[in-house]
Amino acid sequence: MKHLFVIFLFLGGLLLTDTPRVAAQSTRVRGRVVDVDSGKPLQFVSVVFPGTTIGITTDEEGVYALETRDSVSEVSASMVGYATQNLPVVRHEFNHVDFELKSVEFGIDNVVVTPGKNPAHPILRGVIRNKKRNNQAEYDRYRCATYTKMELDLANIKKEFRSKRLQRNFGFVFNYIDTSTLTGQPYLPAMISETVADYYHSREPAVSREVIRASRVSGVEDSFSIAQFTGNLQNDINFYDNFIELFEVRFASPLADGGLAFYNYFLVDSMQLDGRKTYKIRFHPKRLTSPVLDGEVNIDSATYALASASVRMPKGVNVNWIKHLRIDNSNHMINDTTWFRKRDHLSAEFSIVRRDSSKILSFIGTREVVYSDVELGAEMPREVIRMDNDVVVDNEEISHKGESFWEKHRPYKLSEKERNIYSMVDSVQQVPLYRNIYTIINTLIGGYWNRKYIGWGPYYKLGSFNKLEGFRMQLGARTTTEVSRKIRLGAYVAYGTRDEDVKGGGSVELAFNRRLTRKLTLSGSHDVVQLGAGESALTQSNILSSIFSRGGRQRLSMVNRFDARYEHEWLHGFSTTIGTRVQRIYGNKYVSLLRADGVEMNSIGDTELQLGLRFSHNEKIYRRTFDKNYLGSKYPILSLDFTAGLKGLLHNDCEYYRLEGSVQYRPKLAPIGYSDITIQGGKIFGRVPYPLLKLHEGNGTYFYDPYAFSCMNFYEFASDAWVTVFYEHHFNGWLLGRIPLLKKLQWREVLVCKGVWGTLSHENDGSMAGTAARLLFPEGMSSVNDPYVELGFGIENIFRLFRVDCIWRLTHRNNKPGQDIQNFAVNMSVQLKF
Repeated sequence: MKHLFVIFLFLGGLLLTDTPRVAAQSTRVRGRVVDVDSGKPLQFVSVVFPGTTIGITTDEEGVYALETRDSVSEVSASMVGYATQNLPVVRHEFNHVDFELKSVEFGIDNVVVTPGKNPAHPILRGVIRNKKRNNQAEYDRYRCATYTKMELDLANIKKEFRSKRLQRNFGFVFNYIDTSTLTGQPYLPAMISETVADYYHSREPAVSREVIRASRVSGVEDSFSIAQFTGNLQNDINFYDNFIELFEVRFASPLADGGLAFYNYFLVDSMQLDGRKTYKIRFHPKRLTSPVLDGEVNIDSATYALASASVRMPKGVNVNWIKHLRIDNSNHMINDTTWFRKRDHLSAEFSIVRRDSSKILSFIGTREVVYSDVELGAEMPREVIRMDNDVVVDNEEISHKGESFWEKHRPYKLSEKERNIYSMVDSVQQVPLYRNIYTIINTLIGGYWNRKYIGWGPYYKLGSFNKLEGFRMQLGARTTTEVSRKIRLGAYVAYGTRDEDVKGGGSVELAFNRRLTRKLTLSGSHDVVQLGAGESALTQSNILSSIFSRGGRQRLSMVNRFDARYEHEWLHGFSTTIGTRVQRIYGNKYVSLLRADGVEMNSIGDTELQLGLRFSHNEKIYRRTFDKNYLGSKYPILSLDFTAGLKGLLHNDCEYYRLEGSVQYRPKLAPIGYSDITIQGGKIFGRVPYPLLKLHEGNGTYFYDPYAFSCMNFYEFASDAWVTVFYEHHFNGWLLGRIPLLKKLQWREVLVCKGVWGTLSHENDGSMAGTAARLLFPEGMSSVNDPYVELGFGIENIFRLFRVDCIWRLTHRNNKPGQDIQNFAVNMSVQLKF
């Protein structure tokens, strides 16, 4: 679900990318160049603003797009063999300008062309040789200031969109409609953000830090929680890297060491830029089986440095939700010897359809970063070195900067239209229709229908069914931040028609700090629980878990439980927890509690003290008032938990100690995809009843759970010492994209392998005759001395939403009493991934 959250986070204005700047002050031109006689599009035509260094060559469809804040009055198109053509443009507006070039004849003798080496290849080899000298990521030390502006626009606005009701509610916003050079379609600005930061870099020690000094987002009074996503470092684009990562998609860079495996290169021109001889190299992808780009790079002839780049995502690449993508980069020399970035510009159109002819509304995101005040060799301050994350929000007052501050720190003045976007968004939020739409979307995403003081939900638990409770009805509520930003109260009540039992629970959450989590949570419940469920299983009493239940394989237990838990985050990504749990687990006809002497127990008690530790490096964390979402890290994530069971506090309790640890890692192996690896292990010391053993994760539904075994039943295997491995490799269409008929479907293949090995001490093995265990195992449950292994493959990206997995059970395949063994399973899941 991480990908789903990131996408909604983006559309909420947090991870915006960017299209050509929306400013009415900029002059924007888009058009097509064709041969006047044949009407065919012309590729490699040079299109420039005369008198400036701003230009580009046309792509294979003859299309170009330019933008500048300089004062220009015309645009020029030229190509060898054709007469140059200049056409006028209107300043500070969008212009659609098409060229029709006429071929010219030259009075020269016959020319004999002989095959030879590609002249672009030696230049590219020079770029690779000089990466260490020209790549600012390789510089010893530097500091610079960054200004980042991001915008979210509603695109593909048609006349039909302006219905009478929209005109009545939102008529004033249509004054802000403009035209995008990325798509050539009209768009309506919906959100804008600005961020000012200081960026520090050191190679020894290897540290890069972005300290966000100020940030503001239109329509958001308190932007602290999202400020970390508005800076430059979150989407840093470095063409010298072998791969450029955007939205967790790794595009092969045109300047990659192995670029010849991905692209064909063409030297199309040599020219003077700022008085320096520069090579213009056009490149096209050889194939679309992996994420690639298309465009041109300008290379300085003396230093082999990247002077500028303009690239786009070609049609047919197996990337979801992005219809158009464009990246512009410009660099300059700052001391006659050293190249440094001047400006990055990222443009993307997000749509549920790929066709350019579609009339469905889409979103355009824009992100522009301007670099200034570069200090080479600057020492990194000690307080910056000691910071605990690569992106640090300076303080919680970053959103309280006045307009004079922003006027001072912007590299250019915003147009009146841009400045008014802030007030426009505030006005839109007061419209009743907007508030109703926002409430619906927020409910679907968050699960709660929030009124001013109370949120009702979660809606997906209103009704469900299982064989223990029958039809279950549940109603829950919790307070909103309008009541308090320090304390949140929650409660729910449920009733089952079969067991005719009323269940319920409540919680109190006290948030002491948001920048680094300091939070106390008290909760209690009297409810049914599926012991041995996977970490990512559908939440208990979810209507979907009922509908897609696998033959009623759930074996629920009634549990009375009280939890007290305090989390203290010492540094970003490093936190400890301390807590206690007091619970009583009751037996029933599906989960019996039978002693070795044949006496059936009504329940067992358990009192625990818990200590936990979690460590991640440079992990992206979205922090809200009471909750936070982990968005992943490129480094392994470690956790360690210790539990001590206390004896003598409850009836039928016991003393034991439990130690568990896990490692999660996602290595990215472009161009063949990425892997998800999770390794878990643990040991229980002491004699415990089987509900307190490690009950290995079964899957009782047809939904795929990455942290459960698809063919394993609940209560099939238990251990007091164990090691578990969950492994997936996502090829991202690298294999299927090479098959002619299948590549059009843009399916993506997944390899799945899961296994567990565990042991049981004699005092805990309730499956043995004459056992010394506290309780006999349910029929069919045993240890997993012989490793349990599942292997399967999946197809994801079916209709860009669905994933289907076929899983085979390779070991423990024979039927046994009390267990309906399933050696093959088909699972499905819903995913939103780029």
